[in-house]
Amino acid sequence: MDEHQSKLANFSFPLLASNFASVFGDGVYRFGLNWFLVASYGNAQILGLLTGFGFVVYVLNDIFVGSILDRFNRKIVLLCADTLGAIGALSLSFFIDPTKPQIWILFILTFILNIDVSYSYPATRAILPNVINKQSLASFNAWASAAFSTGQALGPLVGGLLLHLEWINLKTFLQILGLMLLVTVLFNLAIKYRPEPKDKTSESEPFLKSLIDGFRYVQQSPKLFESMLLTIWTNFFFEGFILAMPYLIQHNYHGSATSYSTALTLAAVAGVLVSVLLARFPTFNTINSMYRDFYLLGAAFILTTFFQHLWVFIILVILYGFARSAFVIKINTVRQQASSPAYLGRVFGISFFATDLFAPLITISLGYGVSIMGAWTLFVLGSLLLGGMMAIKVLSNHHEKKLGKQF
Repeated sequence: MDEHQSKLANFSFPLLASNFASVFGDGVYRFGLNWFLVASYGNAQILGLLTGFGFVVYVLNDIFVGSILDRFNRKIVLLCADTLGAIGALSLSFFIDPTKPQIWILFILTFILNIDVSYSYPATRAILPNVINKQSLASFNAWASAAFSTGQALGPLVGGLLLHLEWINLKTFLQILGLMLLVTVLFNLAIKYRPEPKDKTSESEPFLKSLIDGFRYVQQSPKLFESMLLTIWTNFFFEGFILAMPYLIQHNYHGSATSYSTALTLAAVAGVLVSVLLARFPTFNTINSMYRDFYLLGAAFILTTFFQHLWVFIILVILYGFARSAFVIKINTVRQQASSPAYLGRVFGISFFATDLFAPLITISLGYGVSIMGAWTLFVLGSLLLGGMMAIKVLSNHHEKKLGKQF
Protein backbone atom coordinates (compact mmCIF):
# COMPACT_ATOMS: atom_id res chain seq x y z
CA MET A 1 0.00 0.00 0.00
CA ASP A 2 2.77 2.49 0.95
CA GLU A 3 4.67 1.59 -2.20
CA HIS A 4 1.59 2.24 -4.31
CA GLN A 5 0.93 5.58 -2.56
CA SER A 6 4.51 6.70 -3.23
CA LYS A 7 3.88 6.40 -6.97
CA LEU A 8 0.84 8.69 -6.91
CA ALA A 9 0.97 12.43 -7.60
CA ASN A 10 0.10 15.43 -5.45
CA PHE A 11 -1.64 17.15 -8.35
CA SER A 12 -2.92 16.26 -11.85
CA PHE A 13 -3.43 19.05 -14.39
CA PRO A 14 -4.98 16.71 -17.04
CA LEU A 15 -7.61 15.52 -14.55
CA LEU A 16 -8.33 19.11 -13.53
CA ALA A 17 -8.61 20.26 -17.15
CA SER A 18 -10.83 17.29 -17.98
CA ASN A 19 -13.28 18.37 -15.25
CA PHE A 20 -13.46 21.86 -16.73
CA ALA A 21 -13.67 20.94 -20.44
CA SER A 22 -16.50 18.44 -20.11
CA VAL A 23 -18.80 20.60 -17.98
CA PHE A 24 -18.00 23.76 -19.99
CA GLY A 25 -18.91 22.08 -23.29
CA ASP A 26 -22.08 20.64 -21.76
CA GLY A 27 -23.03 24.06 -20.32
CA VAL A 28 -22.67 25.81 -23.69
CA TYR A 29 -24.69 23.11 -25.45
CA ARG A 30 -27.50 22.93 -22.84
CA PHE A 31 -27.90 26.70 -22.95
CA GLY A 32 -28.21 26.63 -26.75
CA LEU A 33 -30.51 23.59 -26.74
CA ASN A 34 -32.94 25.19 -24.27
CA TRP A 35 -33.02 28.42 -26.25
CA PHE A 36 -33.47 26.95 -29.73
CA LEU A 37 -36.02 24.32 -28.71
CA VAL A 38 -38.33 26.89 -27.15
CA ALA A 39 -37.77 29.23 -30.13
CA SER A 40 -38.49 26.45 -32.65
CA TYR A 41 -41.55 24.86 -31.02
CA GLY A 42 -42.93 27.80 -29.05
CA ASN A 43 -43.11 25.90 -25.75
CA ALA A 44 -41.02 23.78 -23.35
CA GLN A 45 -42.89 20.49 -23.87
CA ILE A 46 -40.16 18.85 -25.98
CA LEU A 47 -37.54 19.97 -23.48
CA GLY A 48 -39.57 18.42 -20.66
CA LEU A 49 -39.91 15.12 -22.53
CA LEU A 50 -36.17 15.02 -23.23
CA THR A 51 -35.39 15.74 -19.56
CA GLY A 52 -37.71 12.96 -18.41
CA PHE A 53 -36.24 10.50 -20.93
CA GLY A 54 -32.73 11.50 -19.88
CA PHE A 55 -33.61 10.79 -16.25
CA VAL A 56 -34.68 7.24 -17.17
CA VAL A 57 -31.35 6.71 -18.98
CA TYR A 58 -29.45 7.95 -15.91
CA VAL A 59 -31.26 5.63 -13.48
CA LEU A 60 -30.87 2.54 -15.66
CA ASN A 61 -27.13 3.14 -16.08
CA ASP A 62 -26.61 4.08 -12.42
CA ILE A 63 -27.56 0.52 -11.48
CA PHE A 64 -24.66 -0.98 -13.45
CA VAL A 65 -21.96 1.69 -13.55
CA GLY A 66 -20.50 0.89 -10.13
CA SER A 67 -19.84 -2.77 -10.87
CA ILE A 68 -18.42 -1.91 -14.29
CA LEU A 69 -15.98 0.57 -12.73
CA ASP A 70 -14.86 -2.02 -10.18
CA ARG A 71 -14.45 -4.81 -12.73
CA PHE A 72 -12.66 -2.93 -15.52
CA ASN A 73 -9.92 -0.31 -15.92
CA ARG A 74 -11.57 2.97 -14.84
CA LYS A 75 -9.51 5.11 -17.18
CA ILE A 76 -10.60 3.04 -20.17
CA VAL A 77 -14.25 3.31 -19.08
CA LEU A 78 -13.81 7.10 -18.84
CA LEU A 79 -12.21 7.30 -22.29
CA CYS A 80 -14.90 5.12 -23.89
CA ALA A 81 -17.73 7.18 -22.38
CA ASP A 82 -16.40 10.56 -23.54
CA THR A 83 -15.41 9.17 -26.96
CA LEU A 84 -18.96 7.89 -27.42
CA GLY A 85 -20.33 11.33 -26.52
CA ALA A 86 -17.95 13.12 -28.90
CA ILE A 87 -18.72 10.82 -31.84
CA GLY A 88 -22.46 11.03 -31.19
CA ALA A 89 -22.52 14.84 -30.96
CA LEU A 90 -20.34 15.45 -34.03
CA SER A 91 -22.02 12.85 -36.26
CA LEU A 92 -25.60 13.84 -35.40
CA SER A 93 -24.78 17.54 -35.91
CA PHE A 94 -24.59 16.87 -39.66
CA PHE A 95 -28.14 15.50 -39.77
CA ILE A 96 -29.99 17.89 -37.46
CA ASP A 97 -32.20 20.63 -38.92
CA PRO A 98 -31.32 23.78 -36.93
CA THR A 99 -34.56 25.55 -37.88
CA LYS A 100 -36.82 22.70 -36.71
CA PRO A 101 -34.74 20.07 -34.85
CA GLN A 102 -35.99 16.54 -35.52
CA ILE A 103 -37.36 15.04 -32.32
CA TRP A 104 -36.01 11.55 -33.07
CA ILE A 105 -32.48 12.95 -33.41
CA LEU A 106 -32.84 14.80 -30.11
CA PHE A 107 -33.90 11.61 -28.33
CA ILE A 108 -30.97 9.64 -29.79
CA LEU A 109 -28.64 12.48 -28.83
CA THR A 110 -30.01 12.61 -25.28
CA PHE A 111 -29.58 8.83 -24.98
CA ILE A 112 -25.92 8.97 -26.11
CA LEU A 113 -24.94 12.04 -24.06
CA ASN A 114 -26.62 10.77 -20.90
CA ILE A 115 -24.83 7.43 -21.21
CA ASP A 116 -21.61 9.43 -21.48
CA VAL A 117 -22.40 11.38 -18.30
CA SER A 118 -23.65 8.27 -16.46
CA TYR A 119 -20.21 6.67 -16.78
CA SER A 120 -17.79 9.60 -17.07
CA TYR A 121 -18.91 11.45 -13.91
CA PRO A 122 -18.56 8.53 -11.46
CA ALA A 123 -15.44 7.32 -13.31
CA THR A 124 -13.80 10.74 -12.85
CA ARG A 125 -14.43 10.54 -9.11
CA ALA A 126 -13.55 6.86 -8.71
CA ILE A 127 -10.26 7.26 -10.59
CA LEU A 128 -8.92 9.90 -8.18
CA PRO A 129 -7.46 7.62 -5.45
CA ASN A 130 -5.37 5.94 -8.16
CA VAL A 131 -4.04 9.27 -9.44
CA ILE A 132 -3.68 11.46 -6.31
CA ASN A 133 -2.13 10.28 -3.03
CA LYS A 134 -4.16 10.26 0.17
CA GLN A 135 -2.43 13.28 1.71
CA SER A 136 -3.39 15.49 -1.26
CA LEU A 137 -6.83 14.01 -1.96
CA ALA A 138 -8.91 16.51 0.02
CA SER A 139 -7.06 19.48 -1.48
CA PHE A 140 -7.27 18.18 -5.05
CA ASN A 141 -11.01 17.46 -4.68
CA ALA A 142 -11.44 21.16 -3.92
CA TRP A 143 -9.41 22.21 -6.99
CA ALA A 144 -11.38 19.79 -9.17
CA SER A 145 -14.61 21.28 -7.86
CA ALA A 146 -13.28 24.77 -8.63
CA ALA A 147 -12.62 23.70 -12.23
CA PHE A 148 -16.09 22.13 -12.41
CA SER A 149 -17.81 25.25 -10.98
CA THR A 150 -15.83 27.53 -13.32
CA GLY A 151 -17.05 25.46 -16.28
CA GLN A 152 -20.61 25.70 -14.96
CA ALA A 153 -20.32 29.49 -14.67
CA LEU A 154 -18.67 30.11 -18.04
CA GLY A 155 -20.76 27.68 -20.12
CA PRO A 156 -24.05 29.64 -20.04
CA LEU A 157 -22.20 32.97 -20.29
CA VAL A 158 -20.35 31.91 -23.45
CA GLY A 159 -23.58 30.41 -24.80
CA GLY A 160 -25.33 33.74 -24.29
CA LEU A 161 -22.55 35.61 -26.09
CA LEU A 162 -22.65 33.17 -29.02
CA LEU A 163 -26.37 33.79 -29.51
CA HIS A 164 -25.54 37.37 -30.53
CA LEU A 165 -23.80 36.00 -33.64
CA GLU A 166 -26.30 35.64 -36.49
CA TRP A 167 -24.68 32.55 -38.01
CA ILE A 168 -24.85 30.54 -34.76
CA ASN A 169 -27.51 27.82 -34.58
CA LEU A 170 -28.18 24.54 -32.77
CA LYS A 171 -25.89 22.65 -35.15
CA THR A 172 -23.02 24.93 -34.13
CA PHE A 173 -23.69 24.40 -30.43
CA LEU A 174 -23.73 20.64 -30.97
CA GLN A 175 -20.40 20.76 -32.80
CA ILE A 176 -18.88 22.84 -30.00
CA LEU A 177 -19.97 20.15 -27.53
CA GLY A 178 -18.43 17.42 -29.69
CA LEU A 179 -15.13 19.28 -29.97
CA MET A 180 -15.00 19.94 -26.22
CA LEU A 181 -15.62 16.24 -25.56
CA LEU A 182 -12.72 15.40 -27.90
CA VAL A 183 -10.54 17.82 -25.92
CA THR A 184 -11.73 16.05 -22.76
CA VAL A 185 -10.67 12.69 -24.22
CA LEU A 186 -7.18 14.09 -24.94
CA PHE A 187 -6.84 15.34 -21.36
CA ASN A 188 -8.06 11.96 -20.05
CA LEU A 189 -5.42 10.18 -22.13
CA ALA A 190 -2.74 12.22 -20.34
CA ILE A 191 -3.94 11.20 -16.85
CA LYS A 192 -1.32 9.08 -15.04
CA TYR A 193 -3.57 6.36 -13.68
CA ARG A 194 -1.93 3.77 -11.42
CA PRO A 195 -4.46 1.15 -10.31
CA GLU A 196 -3.55 -1.16 -7.48
CA PRO A 197 -2.59 -4.65 -8.72
CA LYS A 198 -5.43 -7.14 -8.46
CA ASP A 199 -5.12 -10.65 -7.15
CA LYS A 200 -4.98 -12.71 -10.37
CA THR A 201 -5.72 -15.93 -8.51
CA SER A 202 -9.15 -14.74 -7.32
CA GLU A 203 -12.10 -15.34 -9.62
CA SER A 204 -14.29 -12.48 -10.76
CA GLU A 205 -17.62 -12.64 -8.95
CA PRO A 206 -20.90 -12.72 -10.94
CA PHE A 207 -22.27 -9.33 -11.98
CA LEU A 208 -25.46 -9.50 -9.88
CA LYS A 209 -23.54 -10.63 -6.80
CA SER A 210 -21.14 -7.73 -7.38
CA LEU A 211 -24.07 -5.27 -7.30
CA ILE A 212 -25.52 -6.78 -4.12
CA ASP A 213 -22.11 -6.80 -2.44
CA GLY A 214 -21.75 -3.09 -3.25
CA PHE A 215 -25.01 -2.21 -1.50
CA ARG A 216 -24.07 -4.42 1.45
CA TYR A 217 -20.63 -2.79 1.66
CA VAL A 218 -22.19 0.69 1.89
CA GLN A 219 -24.72 -0.50 4.47
CA GLN A 220 -21.97 -1.95 6.67
CA SER A 221 -19.74 1.14 6.55
CA PRO A 222 -21.01 3.85 8.96
CA LYS A 223 -19.46 6.77 7.07
CA LEU A 224 -20.60 5.57 3.66
CA PHE A 225 -24.11 4.86 4.94
CA GLU A 226 -24.26 8.35 6.43
CA SER A 227 -22.91 9.89 3.22
CA MET A 228 -25.68 8.23 1.18
CA LEU A 229 -28.39 9.56 3.48
CA LEU A 230 -26.88 13.03 3.23
CA THR A 231 -26.72 12.76 -0.56
CA ILE A 232 -30.36 11.74 -0.91
CA TRP A 233 -31.71 14.46 1.38
CA THR A 234 -29.52 17.35 0.28
CA ASN A 235 -30.14 16.61 -3.40
CA PHE A 236 -33.86 16.52 -2.58
CA PHE A 237 -33.44 20.02 -1.15
CA PHE A 238 -31.15 21.33 -3.92
CA GLU A 239 -33.41 20.19 -6.74
CA GLY A 240 -36.42 21.71 -5.02
CA PHE A 241 -34.77 25.09 -4.72
CA ILE A 242 -33.56 25.06 -8.33
CA LEU A 243 -37.12 24.38 -9.46
CA ALA A 244 -38.63 27.07 -7.25
CA MET A 245 -36.01 29.74 -7.98
CA PRO A 246 -37.27 31.15 -11.33
CA TYR A 247 -40.88 31.21 -10.15
CA LEU A 248 -40.00 33.01 -6.91
CA ILE A 249 -37.84 35.60 -8.70
CA GLN A 250 -40.56 36.36 -11.20
CA HIS A 251 -43.72 36.24 -9.06
CA ASN A 252 -42.64 36.99 -5.50
CA TYR A 253 -39.56 39.16 -5.91
CA HIS A 254 -40.61 40.77 -9.23
CA GLY A 255 -37.21 40.24 -10.81
CA SER A 256 -36.33 39.87 -14.48
CA ALA A 257 -34.52 37.24 -16.55
CA THR A 258 -31.36 39.27 -15.96
CA SER A 259 -31.89 38.92 -12.20
CA TYR A 260 -32.22 35.16 -12.59
CA SER A 261 -29.08 34.93 -14.74
CA THR A 262 -27.13 37.11 -12.31
CA ALA A 263 -28.19 35.00 -9.33
CA LEU A 264 -27.09 31.78 -11.04
CA THR A 265 -23.76 33.29 -12.10
CA LEU A 266 -23.06 34.55 -8.57
CA ALA A 267 -23.94 31.11 -7.16
CA ALA A 268 -21.40 29.53 -9.54
CA VAL A 269 -18.77 32.10 -8.56
CA ALA A 270 -19.46 31.29 -4.89
CA GLY A 271 -18.84 27.64 -5.77
CA VAL A 272 -15.44 28.54 -7.23
CA LEU A 273 -14.52 30.56 -4.13
CA VAL A 274 -15.43 27.80 -1.67
CA SER A 275 -13.45 25.34 -3.78
CA VAL A 276 -10.36 27.53 -3.54
CA LEU A 277 -10.87 27.97 0.21
CA LEU A 278 -11.18 24.23 0.81
CA ALA A 279 -8.11 23.62 -1.35
CA ARG A 280 -6.24 26.08 0.85
CA PHE A 281 -7.69 24.74 4.12
CA PRO A 282 -8.43 21.02 3.55
CA THR A 283 -8.88 20.40 7.29
CA PHE A 284 -12.43 21.77 6.91
CA ASN A 285 -13.14 19.05 4.35
CA THR A 286 -14.97 16.74 6.79
CA ILE A 287 -18.38 15.16 7.22
CA ASN A 288 -19.06 17.07 10.46
CA SER A 289 -18.51 20.45 8.77
CA MET A 290 -21.24 19.49 6.27
CA TYR A 291 -23.79 19.51 9.06
CA ARG A 292 -22.70 23.00 10.13
CA ASP A 293 -23.01 24.24 6.54
CA PHE A 294 -26.57 22.96 6.22
CA TYR A 295 -27.70 24.12 9.64
CA LEU A 296 -26.62 27.65 8.67
CA LEU A 297 -28.21 27.37 5.21
CA GLY A 298 -31.48 26.05 6.62
CA ALA A 299 -31.62 28.96 9.09
CA ALA A 300 -30.89 31.40 6.24
CA PHE A 301 -33.82 29.98 4.22
CA ILE A 302 -36.21 30.42 7.13
CA LEU A 303 -35.04 34.01 7.80
CA THR A 304 -35.27 35.01 4.13
CA THR A 305 -38.96 34.08 4.15
CA PHE A 306 -39.64 37.21 6.22
CA PHE A 307 -37.62 39.65 4.05
CA GLN A 308 -39.35 40.19 0.70
CA HIS A 309 -36.45 41.88 -1.11
CA LEU A 310 -34.80 40.69 -4.30
CA TRP A 311 -31.28 41.47 -3.06
CA VAL A 312 -31.89 39.35 0.07
CA PHE A 313 -33.02 36.46 -2.12
CA ILE A 314 -29.94 36.78 -4.33
CA ILE A 315 -27.73 36.59 -1.22
CA LEU A 316 -29.57 33.38 -0.33
CA VAL A 317 -28.85 32.00 -3.81
CA ILE A 318 -25.16 32.80 -3.30
CA LEU A 319 -25.19 30.93 0.04
CA TYR A 320 -26.87 28.02 -1.74
CA GLY A 321 -24.10 27.96 -4.38
CA PHE A 322 -21.48 28.08 -1.63
CA ALA A 323 -23.06 25.21 0.33
CA ARG A 324 -23.72 23.01 -2.68
CA SER A 325 -20.16 23.19 -3.99
CA ALA A 326 -18.76 22.61 -0.50
CA PHE A 327 -21.00 19.56 -0.12
CA VAL A 328 -19.81 18.00 -3.41
CA ILE A 329 -16.16 18.44 -2.40
CA LYS A 330 -16.62 17.09 1.12
CA ILE A 331 -18.86 14.15 0.27
CA ASN A 332 -16.53 12.97 -2.52
CA THR A 333 -13.54 13.17 -0.17
CA VAL A 334 -15.40 11.16 2.50
CA ARG A 335 -16.26 8.41 0.01
CA GLN A 336 -12.77 8.25 -1.46
CA GLN A 337 -11.18 8.00 1.98
CA ALA A 338 -13.71 5.61 3.52
CA SER A 339 -13.97 3.18 0.58
CA SER A 340 -11.76 0.28 -0.29
CA PRO A 341 -10.37 0.70 -3.84
CA ALA A 342 -12.11 -2.53 -4.85
CA TYR A 343 -15.52 -1.06 -3.99
CA LEU A 344 -15.05 2.61 -4.91
CA GLY A 345 -16.75 2.35 -8.30
CA ARG A 346 -19.83 0.74 -6.78
CA VAL A 347 -19.90 3.31 -3.98
CA PHE A 348 -20.09 6.17 -6.48
CA GLY A 349 -22.54 4.25 -8.66
CA ILE A 350 -24.87 3.77 -5.69
CA SER A 351 -24.60 7.47 -4.79
CA PHE A 352 -25.58 8.52 -8.32
CA PHE A 353 -28.42 5.99 -8.31
CA ALA A 354 -29.76 7.33 -5.00
CA THR A 355 -29.48 10.91 -6.26
CA ASP A 356 -31.28 10.34 -9.55
CA LEU A 357 -33.92 7.99 -8.16
CA PHE A 358 -35.41 10.37 -5.58
CA ALA A 359 -34.94 13.74 -7.34
CA PRO A 360 -38.28 13.60 -9.27
CA LEU A 361 -40.27 13.38 -6.03
CA ILE A 362 -39.43 16.95 -5.03
CA THR A 363 -39.54 18.35 -8.55
CA ILE A 364 -43.05 17.00 -9.20
CA SER A 365 -44.47 17.95 -5.79
CA LEU A 366 -42.86 21.38 -5.69
CA GLY A 367 -43.80 22.03 -9.31
CA TYR A 368 -47.40 22.12 -8.13
CA GLY A 369 -46.76 23.51 -4.65
CA VAL A 370 -44.56 26.56 -5.26
CA SER A 371 -47.38 28.57 -6.86
CA ILE A 372 -49.56 27.84 -3.82
CA MET A 373 -46.94 28.45 -1.11
CA GLY A 374 -45.14 31.38 -2.77
CA ALA A 375 -42.40 32.81 -0.53
CA TRP A 376 -43.32 30.29 2.18
CA THR A 377 -41.62 27.71 -0.06
CA LEU A 378 -38.35 28.96 1.45
CA PHE A 379 -39.65 28.35 4.97
CA VAL A 380 -40.74 24.81 4.06
CA LEU A 381 -37.41 24.00 2.35
CA GLY A 382 -35.40 25.44 5.26
CA SER A 383 -37.42 23.48 7.82
CA LEU A 384 -37.06 20.26 5.79
CA LEU A 385 -33.31 20.79 5.53
CA LEU A 386 -32.85 21.36 9.28
CA GLY A 387 -35.18 18.51 10.24
CA GLY A 388 -33.53 16.18 7.75
CA MET A 389 -30.01 16.92 9.01
CA MET A 390 -31.03 16.23 12.62
CA ALA A 391 -32.83 13.00 11.67
CA ILE A 392 -29.87 11.77 9.57
CA LYS A 393 -27.43 12.39 12.43
CA VAL A 394 -29.59 10.45 14.88
CA LEU A 395 -30.21 7.63 12.40
CA SER A 396 -26.50 7.40 11.49
CA ASN A 397 -25.43 7.22 15.14
CA HIS A 398 -28.02 4.50 15.78
CA HIS A 399 -26.84 2.59 12.69
CA GLU A 400 -23.19 2.80 13.79
CA LYS A 401 -24.02 1.50 17.29
CA LYS A 402 -26.05 -1.34 15.78
CA LEU A 403 -23.13 -2.34 13.54
CA GLY A 404 -20.79 -2.18 16.54
CA LYS A 405 -22.91 -4.71 18.41
CA GLN A 406 -22.99 -7.05 15.39
CA PHE A 407 -19.20 -7.06 15.00
